[in-house]
Amino acid sequence: MNSHKPLQKLRVFVAFPSDVATERARLGTVIEELKPFAEMVGVALELLDWQGVIPDLGNAEDVILEQLKPTTWDVFIGILWHRFGSPTKRTDPQSGKPYLSGTEQEFRIAYRLWQRYKRPRMMFFWCKAAIPPDTLDLEQYRLVKDFFAGFAPGADHPGLYQTYENAAAFEPLVRRSLTNYLIQYAEQVKGRTLSTQEVESFAPRAHDSLPRRAPFFGRRNETATALRALSPDDRGWGLVIDGIGGIGKTALAVEVAYLCKERGLFDTFVFATAKTLRLEPSGIKDQALAETTLDGLISEAARVLGHASIAQLAGGEPKQRALMAALHGKRTLLIFDNLESLNITEQNRIGDFLRYLPDGSKAIVTSRRRPGESAVILHLEPLTWDEARELIADQVARNPNVQIAFAKVGETAWKQLYDEAGGSPLAMVWTIGLIQSKRLSFGRALAMVRDGSMANALTAFIYRESRKTMDVHEWSVLSTLSLFEGPATFDALAAISHLERRPLDSVLSRLNALSLVDTDGVDGASGEERYTMHPMTRRFARTEMALDAQSARATGLRFARYWAEYAQRFGGDQADGHTAHHQLESEWPNLDGALNWLWQTAGLKGDVAEDKAAARLMTHSAAALEPYLWRSGRWDQLVELCARAYAAARALNDWSGAGWRALDVAWIAYERGQTDEAAQWTDRSMEVWKRGGNKREQAEATRLRALITGQRQNYDEAVTLLQSVLANDREFGNQPDVAADLHDLGELAFNRREYEKAHKYYCEGLDIAQRSEDKESQADHMSKLGKLAIAHEQWPEAQTWYEHALALVREVGRQDAIAENLAGLARVWAKQKRTDIALPMAQEALAIHERLQHRHLPATRELVQSLKTKRA
Repeated sequence: MNSHKPLQKLRVFVAFPSDVATERARLGTVIEELKPFAEMVGVALELLDWQGVIPDLGNAEDVILEQLKPTTWDVFIGILWHRFGSPTKRTDPQSGKPYLSGTEQEFRIAYRLWQRYKRPRMMFFWCKAAIPPDTLDLEQYRLVKDFFAGFAPGADHPGLYQTYENAAAFEPLVRRSLTNYLIQYAEQVKGRTLSTQEVESFAPRAHDSLPRRAPFFGRRNETATALRALSPDDRGWGLVIDGIGGIGKTALAVEVAYLCKERGLFDTFVFATAKTLRLEPSGIKDQALAETTLDGLISEAARVLGHASIAQLAGGEPKQRALMAALHGKRTLLIFDNLESLNITEQNRIGDFLRYLPDGSKAIVTSRRRPGESAVILHLEPLTWDEARELIADQVARNPNVQIAFAKVGETAWKQLYDEAGGSPLAMVWTIGLIQSKRLSFGRALAMVRDGSMANALTAFIYRESRKTMDVHEWSVLSTLSLFEGPATFDALAAISHLERRPLDSVLSRLNALSLVDTDGVDGASGEERYTMHPMTRRFARTEMALDAQSARATGLRFARYWAEYAQRFGGDQADGHTAHHQLESEWPNLDGALNWLWQTAGLKGDVAEDKAAARLMTHSAAALEPYLWRSGRWDQLVELCARAYAAARALNDWSGAGWRALDVAWIAYERGQTDEAAQWTDRSMEVWKRGGNKREQAEATRLRALITGQRQNYDEAVTLLQSVLANDREFGNQPDVAADLHDLGELAFNRREYEKAHKYYCEGLDIAQRSEDKESQADHMSKLGKLAIAHEQWPEAQTWYEHALALVREVGRQDAIAENLAGLARVWAKQKRTDIALPMAQEALAIHERLQHRHLPATRELVQSLKTKRA
């Protein structure tokens, strides 16, 4: 016969509407975990709600209350989110008002019992998670808010309630509340206070306080690195994930923790965050339950581990030693999230603490600040386009309003969103949230991503704390770096920011630690690292810098002057050198950025410049960069730059400079076969040179006018003009110009099928070019001699001329000439029935001509098609 006395029942009634069904399920889990502890206390827990009621006829709430008699309830737990429930068609006998929901009726009855008997114990919880717009019923939500307003002092039912952020946060919250209630209840049953050992032995242990697992995309390499860092084979204490705000550090940490759980690497998972803010489409919100000190993080870990008494210890080393002791013999993964929210002292304490984790335990730390801890450091870069596309597709599938918005703009908008967000998962999800919750158009939402001001919630969320901590030198360097369109060398930053090497190195280290500046390889010339920043950081810094117009102009002018001097050092006549070409090519994004800054700052209105210093720097830079842009085939950039420099030179009354820049544009138009546009720009050059030019400049314009006339097939007039130019150049003894004139006369003669005359001009011009060691001019004449040889079907001779010319122009790097010689050689090899050699050459020539939009493009395209047909 069993002599044990039956346990007294302790009934817990839960009232809840349908939108918190998940919390009800988690409460059931908690009750099951608490049963051993309750039995030690001397009671048997029983969870009651309407789901356990036997179906019957009549008013539904009457059936519930008849079977689950309120007078038997020991604890009443109420849970609400945004739904209040449906009216029960019953009236409150005291107020005479109808009950607006079953939850309200159950609460009112329990509350009246509590007022009379101080029983049941009343616990109410309010979920503060964001409400999906398509499920929000404003009237229901108003009833919920009115109900909780009744807890205020002097209101309908004054008292305390607790809030939580999501179902995962509700579980530890309700577990703690019920555990503490049972500890208090034990004093009534046992007549004494439970010892610490009894509580720690029987209180339920939540072996997992991880946030809910969310859909996760990409990051395969990063995930593999993280898992290696957390494996038993790695001797470090774990992993530090750092990076700019919104790049996905927390998401990666949580996903890796779940993968560790699946692989059985740890038995207990502790997630504690120091994040005090969260970003929602409606703005920045306070983050509840954040831990802001090492002591707080230790307390949270202790509670999850089932050692609540550690949380009561005084802070500092005793508390740290107690947790270390609790971790011995256990395989625990600690995730300390968003540690940049803590002050530097606390961050350093956490680093020291984690170094002494016992064997079997590891930690993941996420922070925007790059620490120097002895752990594997994983710097998180933006998502790749393929990874981001998966993320966007998932978000679009979840939100009907987003589907409509994205359908209007097409799938190409996905890439646009990715580019503007700089691969930031937070920025992309936030933008989609704006479209969903605020019914914004795609374009309007995208504009908010572009807005780098602190008035923008996204920018403020990512950069506000970092901006507060930056000193004047850090902000100066960040502002300077924001002007760079490509990676910046250390030397360039030093020159522009006016900082010496040692202080600049220190500033860059601090900005790098804040994840505001990244390293991007090593500069080949100096052997030092290059520096860059996330596109969103660049927009933020530029927007903030613009708030002080005087300082912004000073910084911009230093930046522009540096690159103007750089262009003059490596451009001009040196641009045909391999080293100079490489220098300009590697720095072109920054040169282009400086040129754009100068154009915007010059503020040209007609022939007036608001900022003459900027206008002057633009004209100097254009003159220096013209040879490089011409030879490298950056013709579109050359046209834009020279057209702007022409306007700037006019505003400065620099007639010589204006004429040369107009002529540069005219030459590109001529080479593209845009005859009328070439004539217009040539006329502009002649017009300004009449105001302030010399005979040589007038001759240059006349030379091009002659070629344009020839392009219109007015050969006699063209020859007459060129002969006058040639005579002028011979008079002044300008041998390079004489060689160019002979080349052009040869072209006119060739077009008129006067081959002997053309040959004479080409040979004379080649002789001059060889004597002056002008490789580019030599190649021009050689390629024309190759064309003459083809006209005479002298294939070996043509091949020789073209091969010599091609070698020279590849050395010089002139793209249009490379294409001309490749096409000529392709024709030679085609005549020898070597399509296998001819076709690749023709295809390379075609690619160049397509990029240049050269006037020979149709002929080269026809050549490639012909060779493909022959090969087939």
